[in-house]
Amino acid sequence: MAIILGSIYYFVLCPSFFAPALVFSAIYLFPLLCFRVLNFITPIEEGVSDILNDRFSPWWASHQIQTLFIAVPSLEAILKIIPGAFSLWLRMWGSKVGRGIYWTPGSCHYDRNLLEIEDGVIFGERSTTVCHVITPKDGKGLLRIKKIKIGKRAFIGAGSVLSPGVEVDEAVMIRAGSEIYPMRRVTKDGEVKIND
Repeated sequence: MAIILGSIYYFVLCPSFFAPALVFSAIYLFPLLCFRVLNFITPIEEGVSDILNDRFSPWWASHQIQTLFIAVPSLEAILKIIPGAFSLWLRMWGSKVGRGIYWTPGSCHYDRNLLEIEDGVIFGERSTTVCHVITPKDGKGLLRIKKIKIGKRAFIGAGSVLSPGVEVDEAVMIRAGSEIYPMRRVTKDGEVKIND
């Protein structure tokens, strides 16, 4: 945050071509670079772990790096109105993203590195993908991390929530406001199956 504020201060103090580039780099490139270094040193692994223990959690650290984009969604909404920019952005974080995907500006995508989205998918307004869930159990905070996979030409309705481990088959249409719980598979006939 200090780097962002410092770059904005520099922009105000010394307006030049370099100043906006510095602000852009501080907002978009620095967190991405930090994440890539962190993920190289300690990769995020799918599975279940106790988030409340004293060990270092790569997922927690990466989540903190992404907090700016969660807290200020308009930073990513700008990328969503430029064709291909948001898909490129997710690829830079490590997701596998196909071509021709339509991201509405209000869609929200946590865990930017854990998405696998094939060609032609449409995300409705306020649809959400979240590849983690923390469940309290027996004094532990069980963190489940699992990729979300979406097949070609799927439609994710407005206000829908896709949870960790969800798989959406090709050409599936998920109704607006649907909540697909963790470890489920949505088939072409609209059936939701447990996929553990």
